[in-house]
Amino acid sequence: NMTGYKVVATKSTVPVGTADKVKAIISQHTKEAFSVASNPEFLKEGDAVADFMKPDRVVLGVDDERGREVLRQLYAPFVMTNDRILMMDPRSAELAKYASNAMLAVRISFMNDMAMLAEKVGADIGFVRRAVGSDVRIGNKFLFPGPGFGGSCFPKDLSALLHTAAEANHD
Repeated sequence: NMTGYKVVATKSTVPVGTADKVKAIISQHTKEAFSVASNPEFLKEGDAVADFMKPDRVVLGVDDERGREVLRQLYAPFVMTNDRILMMDPRSAELAKYASNAMLAVRISFMNDMAMLAEKVGADIGFVRRAVGSDVRIGNKFLFPGPGFGGSCFPKDLSALLHTAAEANHD
């Protein structure tokens, strides 16, 4: 169905190497020029529209300049005041999404451990959290202890990241 150059982009969290597989499958069915890109979303639950309209970053994994330019133009209205487009190869873009969610999960898990320790030693985790979050290298986001992390993304993305590491023989 391709009648000229197209950019095919995954706009989801996908395993590393998905863009390569998509490119191989499309190549079997067309002689038309095309680019394949990975464009993971970074939307927070409850803030999807605002995050889409004013993204803190746009990750675009595409291997060729023609595809990069099409995607740059597509996102231009949403990143006019600041260059928040991060161009990279597709595999890096695919891994970036998993890495971001894993980092957030680590922060939450760490503060849960600190909360348990604070309880055992008679410290106030609220004070500890504020002190840790005041360090500009760390920042104060995602440092609230609680019953864990939920949502639809963190658990499945952490499992997928562990699977990717195991497939690459990385412990």
